[in-house]
Amino acid sequence: MKKCIAEIIKSCCDLKTIEEKVRFLQSNDNPILRTILKCVFDPKIIFLLPEGSPPYKPSEYLDLEGRLYSETRKLYLFVEGGNPNLSKFKREMLFIQLIESLDKRDAELLIAVKDKKLPFKGITEKIVRAAYPDLLPLEESNEQVAKKA
Repeated sequence: MKKCIAEIIKSCCDLKTIEEKVRFLQSNDNPILRTILKCVFDPKIIFLLPEGSPPYKPSEYLDLEGRLYSETRKLYLFVEGGNPNLSKFKREMLFIQLIESLDKRDAELLIAVKDKKLPFKGITEKIVRAAYPDLLPLEESNEQVAKKA
């Protein structure tokens, strides 16, 4: 049985050193974990959903730990440029349906992710960059930003 993504992230946050966290992320590497971390730390990904927790009913079903693995493909519906034809109401309803279908922990994770946060403290952009060097866009130095202005 697959671990829920929230469980992997929480376990990483519980570790003490940056090196332990980087090794843990690398040893638990999977496309879904990378997608979630990219959504949080990539400034180019902008969610088109209201901030905070929507009104939803957490799932009471067991054994949903692996559900986010198959549902992550729908995240494009909720970000800028993903599906411009969706109305605001339809987008929000689809998001509620999605989180209601997930393990409670993964639902809470996804709500935090859309607000560009993680529900646990301990994973920073620096740690994600160390674990997955090619995941996030290159950081622009102040000098590069000044040249563009």
